[in-house]
Amino acid sequence: MLSVLVVAEDAEWHRYKELEECLINDYHVEYTDRITSDIAELSKIEFSYEIIFFLKRFEMSDIPAISRLAKSKILVLHVKNKNELVPLSEDLLPVGDVKLNASAMRGKLEYFKGVDKIKLLDACHMELNEEFEVILNGNRNTKVLLGDITFRTGKNVIFGVRRDNMALFSADIFSNEAMRDSDNCRFIKNLLKELVGSAEIY
Repeated sequence: MLSVLVVAEDAEWHRYKELEECLINDYHVEYTDRITSDIAELSKIEFSYEIIFFLKRFEMSDIPAISRLAKSKILVLHVKNKNELVPLSEDLLPVGDVKLNASAMRGKLEYFKGVDKIKLLDACHMELNEEFEVILNGNRNTKVLLGDITFRTGKNVIFGVRRDNMALFSADIFSNEAMRDSDNCRFIKNLLKELVGSAEIY
């Protein structure tokens, strides 16, 4: 059984119990509140876990450790701020709470088997300056506004992307509230299956 490490503020671990319940039959799940750059601790994480969910704000001190883990582990990241790890050309642009129809997604069909609705909380548009595979995008009525100007609409609004063994989301799809009354669990499990299938895990 593959092991999952959920990195989140310790005061927020309770917010991800639905995620844990979603994964528990297929993965061994543990929590931590930080990943350090200490070589011994980092080596222990590399040895113990195949999949890492990083669900807290990035600090500059996190970047070396995450960059190292990205070379050999599957990473699922909730992007909450602009940083060197994620090549954003603009700050995240707020959209709000959104419920997406799986049928409107640009991502490959394998991500959406058994999925109808995906619930996003505090969603933001990611304006990327590098090429990524789009996983989650807006519906027909989704808009990103810059002041009074419509900046992006519909499928051009980006909430989730993937590159190789890394998936980045600019919305909360992982918390208890997001996962209730939605198909987020099925979507996350489908995504992990695809990520695991294409990664060289060691």
